[in-house]
Amino acid sequence: MESRIKGLLEKYWAGETSIQEETELKEHFRENPSLTSEGSYFRELNRLKADPEVKFTHPGRAGRKARWSVAAVVTIGLMAAVLVIQDARKQSEFAVEDPKEAFEITRKALLMVSSGLNEGKTYSTEINNLNKAEELIREN
Repeated sequence: MESRIKGLLEKYWAGETSIQEETELKEHFRENPSLTSEGSYFRELNRLKADPEVKFTHPGRAGRKARWSVAAVVTIGLMAAVLVIQDARKQSEFAVEDPKEAFEITRKALLMVSSGLNEGKTYSTEINNLNKAEELIREN
């Protein structure tokens, strides 16, 4: 029997065993506990098979990851709160209650936009003149 187990171990470490042979090895070491490294290996395999929820995690990484996540959430929350408070203050500074005053402010803003558009028209005519000159040069 011992020679069969040694032969199965050699096949197992070479990766040539079938599922039945692996089961036979596991059963042998479960029934005959030994102090060899193979015996402790197969006992551990049996223990892991009995408790499949056991997963390896690095002892320090899970804690660090959680701390960084909490720190990021707190930082984002504080930044959002500061921005909301600042925005509320700015809105209250520029609030206009009088409709006539609101009309004048809107009229001035629209006149300013209109003057910018008028300047754009003059630049567009200059660009058209340059394009015409470039076409004349290319024709000659």
